[in-house]
Amino acid sequence: MISAVIPAKKTSVRLPNKNMRPFKGTTLLGYKIKKLQECEEVGEIIVGSDCDEILAHAEQLGAIPVKRPDEVCDEEVCSANKMIGDLCGRIKTDVVVWTHCTNPNISPSTYDHAIETFLNNRNYDSLISVDLVQEHLWKDGKDMRHPLNYNPWAKEHTLAKDLPRLYKQNGAFFIQSHENALKNSYFFGDNPQLFLTDSNESTDINTQIDFKIAEFLAK
Repeated sequence: MISAVIPAKKTSVRLPNKNMRPFKGTTLLGYKIKKLQECEEVGEIIVGSDCDEILAHAEQLGAIPVKRPDEVCDEEVCSANKMIGDLCGRIKTDVVVWTHCTNPNISPSTYDHAIETFLNNRNYDSLISVDLVQEHLWKDGKDMRHPLNYNPWAKEHTLAKDLPRLYKQNGAFFIQSHENALKNSYFFGDNPQLFLTDSNESTDINTQIDFKIAEFLAK
C-alpha cells in the first residue's frame, strides 16, 4: 500500500486557518486531496490533524482521518521528529508519501513520477522534492560575509547559469518506506534521492502573498 499522508494542524501563525482557506472551489486541503485522488500510484490518502473540523472535511472528501494529540501539533513544544514519528505510528502502510497542502500545485503526474522513481531505484532509501538554485549566494562568517558559490573578485563575472547546481528542499513531498519512517522519525532517511520539481508546481504557501501566487498559478 502506498499512502499519501497530509499533516494538517489547526493553528497557523503566519497565515491563520491556512489549511481550510478557500481555494479553487474547495479548500487548500480539499484541493490537495483531489489532486492526490487523481494519482495512479497512491492507494489511500490520510489526513492527520488535531482539529475535528479538518478531519470531518477530509473524511467527507474521501480521505482517512487520523486524530492527533494537541501537543504533537504545537511547534512550540514538539519537534518535527516527534510529530512525524507520532503520525506515522498511527497508520499502517508500506510506503509513505509525506506531503503538504501548502504546495497545492504539485500535479498528479509529478507525484506518480516521483513514486515510480523511488520504487524503481533501491540505491536510495528515500526521496526528497527539491528546487534547483543557481544564484549568487552569500553566507555570514565570524569576521565578514563570504560568497558561498562564486568569486566576485575573479577577472570575469560568473553568470548564474554557470554556477554550481545547488538544491533546496521545497517541502512538497518526501517518500520513504513506512518501516524507515518509524525508525528515523524524520522526513527522509540516511541516503535520500533528490527529485527536481518544476518551481511553478512547488510554490510553498507561508504568507498571503504566497497564497495569491499559488492561486494565480493554479489558474
